[in-house]
Amino acid sequence: MVKQQHSRLQLLSSCVSLLLCGAAPAASVAAGGAREAAGALLKWKATLAADSDRYLSSWSNSTSPCNWEFVTCNPAGEVTGLGISSNDGLQGAIPEAIGNLTSLVSLAIQHNRGLTGPIPRRIGQLKRLASLRLQSLGLAGAIPGEIGNLTGLKELYLDDNRLAGSIPPALGKLQKLASLYLSYNSLAGTIPEEIGNMTELRVMDLSDNGLEGELGLGSHCCLAQLRKLSALLVADNQLLGGDITPCLRNKSSLIEANVAGNSFSQISAQAICAGGGGGSSLQHFLASGNRLWNLRDLDFQNCTSLRYIDLAANGVLAGTQEWLGTLPRHLENIYFARNQLHGTLPPQLGEFGKLTALGLDENRISGQIPQVLGNLTSLTNLNLGHNVLSGTIPPELGSLYQILQLNLSFNHLSGPLPLTFRNLSKLFSLDLSNCSLTGQAYDLLVTTTTTTTTADQVTTAVSFPEIEILALSSNNITGTMPTLLCSASFLKILDLSNNALHGDLPNCLWELPSLLLMDLSSNSFSSVAPSSSSSSSASATLQSLHLANNRFQGNVPLIIRNCYELITLDLGGNNFTGEIPGWIIAESMPKLRFLRLSSNMLSGSIPQQIFQFTQLQLLDLSHNRLTGPIPADLANFTGMTQPQERGEIVYFFAYSEQLQLVWKNENYVYSKMITFIMGIDLSCNLLSQTIPQGLTSLRGLRYLNLSRNHLSGDIPGGIGNLALLESLDLSWNQLEGEIPPGFAALEALSTLNLSNNRLSGRIPADHGGMRSITVSTTRYTRLQV
Repeated sequence: MVKQQHSRLQLLSSCVSLLLCGAAPAASVAAGGAREAAGALLKWKATLAADSDRYLSSWSNSTSPCNWEFVTCNPAGEVTGLGISSNDGLQGAIPEAIGNLTSLVSLAIQHNRGLTGPIPRRIGQLKRLASLRLQSLGLAGAIPGEIGNLTGLKELYLDDNRLAGSIPPALGKLQKLASLYLSYNSLAGTIPEEIGNMTELRVMDLSDNGLEGELGLGSHCCLAQLRKLSALLVADNQLLGGDITPCLRNKSSLIEANVAGNSFSQISAQAICAGGGGGSSLQHFLASGNRLWNLRDLDFQNCTSLRYIDLAANGVLAGTQEWLGTLPRHLENIYFARNQLHGTLPPQLGEFGKLTALGLDENRISGQIPQVLGNLTSLTNLNLGHNVLSGTIPPELGSLYQILQLNLSFNHLSGPLPLTFRNLSKLFSLDLSNCSLTGQAYDLLVTTTTTTTTADQVTTAVSFPEIEILALSSNNITGTMPTLLCSASFLKILDLSNNALHGDLPNCLWELPSLLLMDLSSNSFSSVAPSSSSSSSASATLQSLHLANNRFQGNVPLIIRNCYELITLDLGGNNFTGEIPGWIIAESMPKLRFLRLSSNMLSGSIPQQIFQFTQLQLLDLSHNRLTGPIPADLANFTGMTQPQERGEIVYFFAYSEQLQLVWKNENYVYSKMITFIMGIDLSCNLLSQTIPQGLTSLRGLRYLNLSRNHLSGDIPGGIGNLALLESLDLSWNQLEGEIPPGFAALEALSTLNLSNNRLSGRIPADHGGMRSITVSTTRYTRLQV
């Protein structure tokens, strides 16, 4: 019995051995591959910054890589997928050893700006890869041609990096590729002819690079063979003129073409929409910012599927009636801004019943706004700003119940806002600035309804409960500010400047929970209403506050003290008295960059605390009654010690703020150039003693005005350090001594006034790059030029 059992066990063991004999080599290979992959990944982890370890804590020798986070394996235990998206959690480089993960089918490393360096060339050894995504990293250098060896690749995403150089022709070997994304890099050179070999390509996104040259020569285009292409995205490059038609015709699958921001000069819309006899599938065509000025080329009536068209900024000169005849009536989005359309808006606009967006701003359209626009009840966005429209706003626009954004600014409109606008309950952006609209603020902004019951009940509410941007500046709006506006809890931008509003400023405005910018300048407000609540506090979100040119009196409102996020504070042109508040300090407003308190009646000395604002770019305390010396701590303005090289504008959605300044003896209103402003204006005060030497360390200064004070002593010898200075006014003081030789280094200086002092000597003859310099002199100033 025992022998029989032993025999059966031997037989079973033999059978199992026979079964495993075939599996052992495969299992051994898989295990070996997994070990090699684990080793490569652990070595990579060891090269990353220490902070990266918390994102890769599961990567350890004690467990199989198949149990690690971000790693996937097939049933055989091979590492086939690596997908890391850790929101900038990793810092280091992608190593060449990534090429050891030869079983990878999918490699995705995304959203980690800390991963820098080049794309490893050995990535070309991953012959089984079907998907490669290295997106939103800090990768630099050239795209390695070795990627062309990945002939099984179906999608390649290298967008949103810092890659440079040209697109390697070797990518043309990726004949199975369906998706190619190289956008948002710094690629240059031409698009290689070999791209045309990617006959399976559906989506090609090369936008936002520096690519140049022509897509096609004559009737030839390197993209003509891409018959399956559904999306061609080459916007914002430097692609030159010529006819883009050959690149777009005969593509019956093409749904979206975005060629905006290049220099194409010719297109045949009819040829594109012919679709090779298969009918047009084109739904989105975006070609703004080119040179497609010939209206005859832009006849899209045969584009039966077209829904979205953007031909803004092409210089098209045409009458509105003629232009409208080129468009199919089933369009949903039309953007034709910044062209040269002229004439009136024809009634045929009412035939575009599916329109959801119409942008015709910055043209020369005249006449009245047609009533038929009220028939376009699907509209969510209507922009007719910056034209020469006249007359009143038709009440029919109150039928646009779906409207979200409405811009009629910078026209010659007049009269009141129609009461029907109270129906626009979904409106979140309303810009009617720089017109000549009239009416009471209460009537514009408050809706009154009467409920008929046994006793009539009147209820009031803010007219636009969803409003985020309310811009009604430069009109003739009168009355007081309605407190019901404070119930607009989504309000981010409030611009009622340059109107005829008066009275108290409602205290509740400071409590709007989302407010970013409030511009109430150039009205007749006289005070901030007393708080109705002991817990009233300033906005925690407010970044820009403009109360200039009103009739405010007394001390600067204490409520401003807790506006912690303030970047711009403009209280100029009022009747504020007393000393500059001691609470205007960096601890209260650490982000402050622009401070304007000019043209008030402020007295006392300049507080030392002001010089704690390390980010300050503009200090304007001119036209007050300030006394004492200029504090020596000017060098603390570290924001002025270097030039502002980036044009980063303080934008709020589509709105940009404005700031009025005196520059080179003239009044200017700055908007898009605000962040280039770098200056100090302490003129027209009673300041005394010497000009502090620390001033000469502010090398980013572009203008300096200390005129009309009682300053004495010499001009600091280091004045030549201010090499970017364009305007310098030290006139009407008691300065004396010789002109410093450092003036010769002020190469940017174009306006100089040293008059009415006791200076002597010669302004250095070596003016360097000085342009059109103007020097005012009097008998009290013994200067020679």
